[in-house]
Amino acid sequence: MLPDAKECKQCGWDVSHDSPPTTDPGDRKARIGVAAGLVVAYVTLWSMVQAAPAEDSSLSLRRPTRSTAEAEAQPVGEASVALGTLPVAVASTPAVPGKPSALISIKVADVKSATIRARDALEYAFALPETDQKCRLTGSTKGVSGFGRNIEVFLLTDDEYVFWHANPAAIAQSSWETFRGSENTLRYDLPGEGTYHFVVSNEMSGDPQTMAVKAQVKCVR
Repeated sequence: MLPDAKECKQCGWDVSHDSPPTTDPGDRKARIGVAAGLVVAYVTLWSMVQAAPAEDSSLSLRRPTRSTAEAEAQPVGEASVALGTLPVAVASTPAVPGKPSALISIKVADVKSATIRARDALEYAFALPETDQKCRLTGSTKGVSGFGRNIEVFLLTDDEYVFWHANPAAIAQSSWETFRGSENTLRYDLPGEGTYHFVVSNEMSGDPQTMAVKAQVKCVR
């Protein structure tokens, strides 16, 4: 929000309702309890991931859709996931020593009809290898039914995704522009290697929405 703004354009919060933080000692205990619970949850999840057999490493929650990746015409497929659990696998290019010589192309999402439940989201993760190529995520989202104006579309780095996933009802702190509405054209420049998370969120709506989602990474020299 701008310093002189009186209302948040995204969530509608009126700053006149702001108030100083409480000094109730019980709040401090509650915060410590919540923080401890999150630490235990993440440690338990990490332990389960480490103990899981290789064939169970891909998670598909609530409503699975397909997310695939390709490099040098070699596709690698993974399922998109809903919000319930952090992903343990991402779509990526095949591992090769050094920087890839061919132009990188990753198919992130190509879904003609993906239903997103109320207060839920679909997340597509993909990994960009080290490269001196200039890469961009492009694509589109379009409402098939529901046509909810509250659909939000955004891209997150791995660190940004961890913070947002802990509280998906909060506004995502993305390094890129966040789009809202049932129809959007995507154009995200990627700064370099790393894991990225493309999210189509229905967290702001109490009704399910059906969306067509297309997204791919294209690189040039």
